[in-house]
Amino acid sequence: MAAQKDFGPASPAFDPDAAEFDTAGLPALGRAEGRLPAPLRRPLTARLIAVALALVAVVGLGGGKLAAKAADTAALYEQGMRGDGMSIASDLTARANAAANILTLGENLLGKEDPLVTGARGALDELNGAEGPAAQYAANSRLASAVDALYQQLTLPAQLAGKAETLQTQWSEFLSRQDIIQHDGYNEAAQAFNETLRGFPAVVLGRIWQVQEVELFA
Repeated sequence: MAAQKDFGPASPAFDPDAAEFDTAGLPALGRAEGRLPAPLRRPLTARLIAVALALVAVVGLGGGKLAAKAADTAALYEQGMRGDGMSIASDLTARANAAANILTLGENLLGKEDPLVTGARGALDELNGAEGPAAQYAANSRLASAVDALYQQLTLPAQLAGKAETLQTQWSEFLSRQDIIQHDGYNEAAQAFNETLRGFPAVVLGRIWQVQEVELFA
């Protein structure tokens, strides 16, 4: 009888629950495959799975981790860099409140139908209705111009009406919130993540797991 060949020690059993093995994106692979022409489906899926699993095994980077990092980075816009709620979103809210107070003074001193008043009102409504960092950035820029024009027109009427201090307090708040926003670290964090996502191996995993770039406040 021929001697049994020794293949060495048995490989460890595959553990699907191992921390370094990320299966979260496999359904996404199936959905992506379904949108492809039939001749391309199986070979492409096999290659993508092979690349993805190789990347997970070699560098410990999984699609689930990448998606979680994208979500965490995007959340900084609302939660702040320190997780204390001091964020661009909260400063925009305070800035909108200051604008609303200036607008109220404008309505009282210039009239609700004054063009500068209606312009500021429209810009404020736009900011309050904007969703997402990019849209809010654009609305905030328009609000800055509208409120600045209204403030300049209000200076003398506010003095005559004994409201100069109130006007100046709200104007200072309006400006200071913008200064805080400009020094917020959100954009830097978002840009850093987006650069990572464009690099290898994240660019491959991002496409497989459908991870998007984080929107900038710009």
